[in-house]
Amino acid sequence: MPKRVKARAMKHASCNTQHIRKNITLTKEQLDAVNKISKNSKFNPPAGGQNSKFLLYGPASSGKTEVYIHAIKKLKEKNANLQFLILLPELTLTPQAIERYGAYFSPEETVILHSKISKGKFYSDWQDIKSGKAKIIIGSRMAVFAPFKNLGLIVIDEEQDMSFKQWDMNPRYDARTVSEKLAEIHSCKIVFGSATPRIESFHKARQEKYTLLELPQLVGIGSLHGDPIPTKIELVDMKKERWIKNYSPISKKLQSEIAYALKNKLQTILFINRQGLSSFSICTRCKTVLRCPKCERALIYDKEGVYKCVHCAYRSSVIPECPKCKSLTFTNVGLGTQKIEREVASLFPGARIARADNQTMKEPRAQENLYKIFKDGEIDILIGTQIISKGWDLPNVALIGIIDGDGMLSIPDYTTEERAFQNIIQVAGRTGRTGAKFPGLVLVQMFHPESSFFKNISEKNLENFYDKELKDRKALRLPPFGKLIKLIFQDYSAKKAASAAEGIYKILESMDLQGIKISEAQDSFVSNIRGRHRRQLIIKISDDIPEKLAKILKALPSGWIIDVDPISII
Repeated sequence: MPKRVKARAMKHASCNTQHIRKNITLTKEQLDAVNKISKNSKFNPPAGGQNSKFLLYGPASSGKTEVYIHAIKKLKEKNANLQFLILLPELTLTPQAIERYGAYFSPEETVILHSKISKGKFYSDWQDIKSGKAKIIIGSRMAVFAPFKNLGLIVIDEEQDMSFKQWDMNPRYDARTVSEKLAEIHSCKIVFGSATPRIESFHKARQEKYTLLELPQLVGIGSLHGDPIPTKIELVDMKKERWIKNYSPISKKLQSEIAYALKNKLQTILFINRQGLSSFSICTRCKTVLRCPKCERALIYDKEGVYKCVHCAYRSSVIPECPKCKSLTFTNVGLGTQKIEREVASLFPGARIARADNQTMKEPRAQENLYKIFKDGEIDILIGTQIISKGWDLPNVALIGIIDGDGMLSIPDYTTEERAFQNIIQVAGRTGRTGAKFPGLVLVQMFHPESSFFKNISEKNLENFYDKELKDRKALRLPPFGKLIKLIFQDYSAKKAASAAEGIYKILESMDLQGIKISEAQDSFVSNIRGRHRRQLIIKISDDIPEKLAKILKALPSGWIIDVDPISII
């Protein structure tokens, strides 16, 4: 973050709820959603049918948070002893949630639960939840395990977010699945909210396992089904940029729109989901990619002159040696946040520029402070990764630039297009917010604008995209039409890891389990983490885990990781 921006950051450290409007008139669709969610009290709910589980679907700035708040208010009026759980995917959204909910509910009845609070505060809040004193519980995924006394409603905001799944340590649980079970235990309702729901949630709504509540109208700026559409998404063909000899990662169209925004004192967000100066470095002599000695991922070069691994935190300021030809010269290839920052600073030297990635957001309140100074208009251009893609309410942002649309589709996983679609639509939602006096513009740069994926993006056609994904997944028996289990074995010996994985594969194949498909043992996408070699198998089943398979999984020795419903199969 530039010094002139950073110097002002600390004065914004506290939340202020005074500017939050409380006398909001809800739209017809919002009122309908509130009434359906709060219709039956906790003590007389339907028996787990579709009317107890809701999918609240609406674009950014359609007023989903107002629906949550007013549904909670109505339920509190019916029973003042009820408790309400609001789950958020990331800590970065917590300050804004405190701001919004704090305008309606007192601090004495509200607690915030996440891993960064002190042990003393955590214990005190835990006891307040257990006694029933705490009524509004806002938290990250771990809040689902709080000792609720009288739970009346569960809200899962940004339900599509992968952060709800704890995938990197035991217990490997999905807070969304746990929340459904928690709602059953407490006989309360549950609301999944998103502008880009998971394909699984969308499918459940179509099957009427969830009640679909739609918010088509953008609060304060018109209707999605009327005209004009508030935010326009345009595709920029980067092949044409090369034809006109523009080799900058910023297209002429994007440069022109940034200049217009600066001239009119409007803000711009540039999104690239990769940090550093480049994607990787290659030897100029033999073209070997420079890799991390600990986990074998490509090293990224940053502007501090350090080669680093973003996966395992390996860093080296020493000039590396090519492992193949011993050369000391490397070329940095690809794009990263730092490279875009340099390019933008060169093109617009008078602009106030800030960068949001893992490197600049290390401090405990860095993201909160950045959000506040950006919202206060002290930054003209913000360059960031997916840190900035969710939840930020920024009425002065007129322009979004997606720098590398193709790069978002480069991971060989069945969920890649879904995540890319969600990311782009979520980032696009940072413009055209409530209070904006202008239509927003989103420019997506890519080299393959003819693909159906980018066509659906430009048209914001969620249903077409979901229909295609559901068709493909049904043919391959992938979720939501099947269940996946990922088995990973890791060991410091590559030979032992390969042998163990192959052994389990042969055992499972010999059992002839009906309706189950098992992949052959293979290297994980990240096959070496901190010196441990990883081999994996993917098990595909129709529904519940058969007893014979469950017994084998329970009997696996140490060294094995079992991940049911993994967020990725690579």
